[in-house]
This record gives sequence, structure tokens and C-alpha cells, in this order.
Amino acid sequence: MTMTDPIGWVRVAVASNGPEGEMLAARLNGEGIPSMIVRSGGFDVPGFLAAGPRDVLVPPEAEPRARALLGTASDA
Repeated sequence: MTMTDPIGWVRVAVASNGPEGEMLAARLNGEGIPSMIVRSGGFDVPGFLAAGPRDVLVPPEAEPRARALLGTASDA
């Protein structure tokens, strides 16, 4: 898997909007955890720009560490 191929990656957080998602992803990346943000289901409307929720994804093997760092439950 690569950063552009999130198939199999898991959601560890849901951000309220694009900038919040970028901050969470930057925190993970800063700790060496690969991450990416994608628009949450039902909100993939380019006209929304930064508005709308975002899912923060990481590789499955990084999930426990990412959740511990972000303080999120397993049902994020």
C-alpha cells in the first residue's frame, strides 16, 4: 500500500473539516505514522472545499499507535 492507495487502511479519527483533518494527519506523520485524510462518505462534493467531515486513515499495523496518540476509541 502507498499513501495514494488507502485500500485496507483503517479510520482512526473523524475530523469536522479539512483543516482539522490536516492537523490530525500532521500529528501522526510527525510521529512517523503514515496517514491520509479523505472526505467522509456522502460528503465527496468538491464544491464544499474545506467544509465537511474527513476520515483520518492509517495502515492497519499503525492503528493501535495512532489511536493511542490521538486518544480515539476503536469505533472512530
